[in-house]
Amino acid sequence: MTEQVARPNIPESFLEHRQTFSSTWIDRWTISNPFIGVLYSLLRHRGVELTDFGFNKDAANVGETYLNLSIRKLNAAIRVGLETVTYVVANPDWSMAPQLVELFDTVSATLSKFVEQVPASQQFTLAFHVTSGEIDLRGMTSKLVNRELLGDAEFFGISLHQKEGSIVIDKSLRYERAAFIRIQRAFPGDMSFAEIAPQIYEEEAKTLGLIGIRGID
Repeated sequence: MTEQVARPNIPESFLEHRQTFSSTWIDRWTISNPFIGVLYSLLRHRGVELTDFGFNKDAANVGETYLNLSIRKLNAAIRVGLETVTYVVANPDWSMAPQLVELFDTVSATLSKFVEQVPASQQFTLAFHVTSGEIDLRGMTSKLVNRELLGDAEFFGISLHQKEGSIVIDKSLRYERAAFIRIQRAFPGDMSFAEIAPQIYEEEAKTLGLIGIRGID
């Protein structure tokens, strides 16, 4: 019997990449906030305006405070906390990768120089819903588990934890005939986005292949 293969349709996705530094820069968190000037000078030629900056209004304590910069044309944001820098993208696709990689590496290098530190560690999270078309998700996910032990189900989810990160495959609660996938990976602090992106692409392709979906763009 020929194995079912489908191309992915990803209606909703979310990317978060967090860089954690070894010490805080709370001494630089002053009025006026100097990070605004650094980032505005760096990115204003890319269409960033002062109205794209704001602070987290829902912080329960000082540690949750961050400066948010919206990069509207890429549906992205950069959040500078007291010891972290987080890069966020809503609904990214791989055609955006060159722009995002160049932007994030430029910002990362600039901020590291400004705080006189490189990240101590980095964590990448990619979460998305993927619809299956004619793929039999019940049949494909049943191959990932011991059905004799678990019994019958309409979807068999798995959670795989390794030293470098984790992969979760579950039934989507937002879309019909769809799976929800979350990929988390830890990286050394000195790795660039240009080095990380190919590894994430490979990890996503491998994970989708587990449920019979091939050919991500």
